[in-house]
Parts: sequence; structure tokens; C-alpha cells
Amino acid sequence: MTFDDLKSLIASAEFHKTLRVEPVAADAERGIVVLHLGFDPAYTIFAKAGNYHGGVTASLVDVAGAMACSVMLGYPTPTINLRIDYMQAPRKVDLIARGEVRRIGKAIGVADVTISDAEGTVYVIGRGTFSTSDPRAPLMTPG
Repeated sequence: MTFDDLKSLIASAEFHKTLRVEPVAADAERGIVVLHLGFDPAYTIFAKAGNYHGGVTASLVDVAGAMACSVMLGYPTPTINLRIDYMQAPRKVDLIARGEVRRIGKAIGVADVTISDAEGTVYVIGRGTFSTSDPRAPLMTPG
């Protein structure tokens, strides 16, 4: 999948539009994507404090991991499972998510994601498992 294909895939998903995540870079051969999420008070628990809600950063882990698998395979890879470790709460900063494929198989892919700011402070580390079954393949029916 090319970088333009990644941009189109992200732009076509309704939830991604809501999240307003922006692709920054992609390496299809190595299964790496970098995404940017600009700070918005709507992502916080309380706007004055500015701490991101954990659901927003978990969603960013999900999107970055799925997109890392997707750029490698050339098609969407739905989420099977996520693990999220919150290192510290990001406050009033833009976030950068780096997703990297660890394994791609016929049915399952695994990707690790790190969420940090521009200075490199790590806020969240996550791992996702994603379905790698080609959604374009015809369904097998008993016959």
C-alpha cells in the first residue's frame, strides 16, 4: 500500500474522520506507519487540565497498529485484541503514534505502537492483534 493509499484509507473511515488522525509517514516493506493527532480540548477529560482521555489514546493505538498491518498487506486489517499500557498522561500536546508490525501471518498480525510527543516523551505503549484475512477474498460456502 502506498502512502496515498494509506491517506485514502484513513480518510474513508468514519471513526478516523472523527478522531482527525493524520498520516505522516509509511513504510510498506517494514510495516511501519507514523500518525499525528493534534491536541484538541475535546479529547480531554477536563479541558482546563488538558489530560487526554484514555479512550482517545487507546483509539490511536488501535488505528496505528491496524494501519501498520494494512500498509504491509494492502487492505484493511480489523482489530482482534488490544493491550494498552499508560506510562503517563499526555497533557495539551500533539501526539505522534508509531505503529510497527512484529508479525504478519495468514490469519493474524501483531503490531506494537508507541505514542509520544515531538520531544520524544513516551505516554502510551500498546500492542494490537489484527485479522490479516483478505476481506476481498470470496467467502467459502459449503457446497
